[in-house]
Amino acid sequence: MSREQSDYDVIVIGAGAAGLTAAIAAADAGSSVLVVEADVQTGGSSRLSGGHFYVAGTSVQREAGIAEDSADAMFEHYMTFNQWMVGPSIVRRYCDLSAPTFEWLTASGVKFPTAMLYVSGVGDVPRGHQPEGGGQAVVLALEAQLASRGIDLVLATRVEHLICDDAGSVSGIETSDGPVNCGSVVVATGGFGANAKLIAEHYPDAAKAGNWGWYIGSPMAQGDGLKLGQEVGAALDGHNKGLLLTTPGFSHDLEVLLPDWLILVNPEGRRFVNETAPYTVLGGLIQRQGGTVFAIFDEAIRAAAKRTPFFNAYWVDEVLAQKADEGIIIRAESIEALAEQTEIDPKALKGTIDRYNKDCDQGGDSVFFKKTQGAPQPIETAPFYAVEVRPAIICWTGTGLRVDAEVSVLGTDDQPIPGLFAAGETVGSLHGDRYIGGGGSFGPCIVFGKLAGENAAAYASGRRIEP
Repeated sequence: MSREQSDYDVIVIGAGAAGLTAAIAAADAGSSVLVVEADVQTGGSSRLSGGHFYVAGTSVQREAGIAEDSADAMFEHYMTFNQWMVGPSIVRRYCDLSAPTFEWLTASGVKFPTAMLYVSGVGDVPRGHQPEGGGQAVVLALEAQLASRGIDLVLATRVEHLICDDAGSVSGIETSDGPVNCGSVVVATGGFGANAKLIAEHYPDAAKAGNWGWYIGSPMAQGDGLKLGQEVGAALDGHNKGLLLTTPGFSHDLEVLLPDWLILVNPEGRRFVNETAPYTVLGGLIQRQGGTVFAIFDEAIRAAAKRTPFFNAYWVDEVLAQKADEGIIIRAESIEALAEQTEIDPKALKGTIDRYNKDCDQGGDSVFFKKTQGAPQPIETAPFYAVEVRPAIICWTGTGLRVDAEVSVLGTDDQPIPGLFAAGETVGSLHGDRYIGGGGSFGPCIVFGKLAGENAAAYASGRRIEP
């Protein structure tokens, strides 16, 4: 079947932020577009997210007095932060397109107040842009544009297979209702955080968490895009990449920061990190210690741990007392007894606490330079507590379809599969071992969604895709 005989120019699989953006971009390029979504509503995990956008060189930054940030600076930071163990061409494309795509999104009605600009992740340049209304507001703003562009949306329909023509080009989709033909396809089905089998296969670090692990995204995140792509010869990228957030495992509350009044020790009984380190790196640092560490504090600290906007579910006095009574938290009358129950070398643990207490007496942290809200609190009043902490909350998954800088899906022969593009969490070629910062997963959904839609439209119309 020729492209002229297709039912649609472009079919987008998935109606999260990436898919909706791709559909709008393809329609704006003159294509007829169908969006197919497995869920009963649009948004996917994007609707549940904060909708933050990691980007450099924006009008919001300039309004905040940050005039010198640039795509070049963002690229250098991104690559250095990940020790250049990510694809430079993909990262470069994201950095170059992030600001113009951000401005496109603001023109679509999404508001990013200057007051909500913040330093995201590790660094000192504010690149985290937080929208009013979070990810849901972004999804609603995008969804509102479908009807005016004549974009067809089908919900509660899962794509079962991709269709290829005799030349090997992707030319349609197969659903339970039958085939739909097209000129090109954008796969934007999200990640696989809700699929335990794929977690075990592609994200073993997350699988190690066992029954501690849980996923914060949509239950529809089943990894459909990986299956669809592999069936037509796509390569995967980003094995064992993703973001794990820390938890004491008391409940499924998303409270991932640690209070500044505790210390973390590894199985050898030594501190290994500034306990207030960004969530973007803390999970990885714990993984380097074997995946399980202990938060240590004393009775005086526990009794003073009151609820705050940041600490409401775990690190508060009555919750900690209850969990100790239940035996979930270890409580002991001496440091030596605490070490015995945690199977930590008592001399190492006592030495670590003695050194920390000496620093507290001197008003600082000479080892990891932790800054505290008030005076640092020594650990010296019995009973003493040890709380097991693990990186176990799956925020997003990083294994996905391998793409080039135009988000064309690459086959196992490293050549583009004609007519197939990917965007959002389905892309596996962007992330390294460490998460760049808040907005570093949602931002690419918009950036690469727009690029995928434009390039899918160009392919469907027979135009050459220009970088």
